Amino acid sequence: MATKPARTIITIIMDLLVVLAVLITVAVVVGFFGALSSQTWGQAIIKIADLFTLPLGVAEYKTPYGGVLNIDGVLTVGVLLLAEWGLSVMRGRG
Repeated sequence: MATKPARTIITIIMDLLVVLAVLITVAVVVGFFGALSSQTWGQAIIKIADLFTLPLGVAEYKTPYGGVLNIDGVLTVGVLLLAEWGLSVMRGRG
């Protein structure tokens, strides 16, 4: 049975994973649309999200909107949410 401090730490990690997943999702959407990614704020979001995106080496695809679809970012979101789900299962058993 997980102690209260352990549950709190797991919850904080889960929240952090969700925040990172949202940040990377926003960066994927911004990158998808070339007009957004050419803005200063768009470049800043993509740059910050790249710090947390797993370098899986999957090729990016050009979009009809002048941007690129960052597959590494999409897969990273999946990994983060899967990890968050696993932690929620672990926390629920405690």
